[in-house]
Amino acid sequence: MKRSKQRKRHVQVLMILCICLLFSALGCRPGNPDDDKTTITRLLMDTRVDLTLYGIDKKTSERIAGEVFAEMERLESILSRTVAASDLDRVNRAAGEEWVDVSPELFFVLSKALEFAELSGGAFDPTVAPLLELWGFGTAHPRVPSGEELQKVLPLIDYRLVELDEDRSAVFLPLKGMKLDLGGIAKGFIIDRGIEVVRKFDVQASFLNAGGDIRIYGEKPSGERWTVGIQDPNVNGKGSDRTYIAALRLEGEGSVVTSGDYQRFFKKNGKKYHHILNPADGKPARQLTSVTIVAGDALTADALSTAVFVLGREKGLSLLKHFPGVDGVIVDQEGKVHYSPGLEDKIQLNAQQTGR
Repeated sequence: MKRSKQRKRHVQVLMILCICLLFSALGCRPGNPDDDKTTITRLLMDTRVDLTLYGIDKKTSERIAGEVFAEMERLESILSRTVAASDLDRVNRAAGEEWVDVSPELFFVLSKALEFAELSGGAFDPTVAPLLELWGFGTAHPRVPSGEELQKVLPLIDYRLVELDEDRSAVFLPLKGMKLDLGGIAKGFIIDRGIEVVRKFDVQASFLNAGGDIRIYGEKPSGERWTVGIQDPNVNGKGSDRTYIAALRLEGEGSVVTSGDYQRFFKKNGKKYHHILNPADGKPARQLTSVTIVAGDALTADALSTAVFVLGREKGLSLLKHFPGVDGVIVDQEGKVHYSPGLEDKIQLNAQQTGR
């Protein structure tokens, strides 16, 4: 009698296992909807670019990513100061000599750069290239220039001197030695255009991360908010070693871009010199250590992150009031976090000392 009951139980267990396996094969088991995603990585704009696509199979994701990266690479070849024969390179080489006909993309980005320069009172200035070259940022041997060297270059730094011909789509730099650098806005534009490519396909959601500059499209299949960490500027770790001073929980579309003194810098005699230069004196801006901008598009977030960093906390937050729907997170030299009111229900702070 006992053996009969044991056999019956064994049969029942086997039936339950078979049913579980059947439901698993049919995809009826519970799981995380966000598991249906693919991430493709490429090196572009001197940084790692990760494109994550949700709700689409891997093969299709790879095809979409191919088109996205091809468009981003094409735009980089137009807008980069360091790419030989790019539109921007041709404009810089012709400074003080002649007008240069340029592509619609360069004309648009430069026009927007000059708008942000005007709105920020020159805190954001696309003519800073001679200063970047003087400091040696982007080279293997950066250095601290003398005061005399800075004074010689500063007359070339003035966005108001740049001339545009909209009818002809042409640019003219009137002074020999003037040069443009669109590094503070071009990456944002390229990221935006990458997402425009994604929009052409039946993709539920997408997360494009270019070296920490982020553009979000759609809503996660799980319905959860997007979570974006803000790195602690005083902890220069990599990957999982990074320490995050705050986290943003966002819904729907948007962009998050950070400018910090920990991204590109060198040290001389124990002092750190970073690449975010104040166009007024040609030296690294010293009031803040990090600025994160949350906006609807990456171009706006990119330009404003630089402008606010140069302006400092009070003037920077005041500037953001001119841009509806745009918010910012600022980390000052003491490590305190300040943020605009629009982030009240979207930010989670890890720092001990905070302010607003």
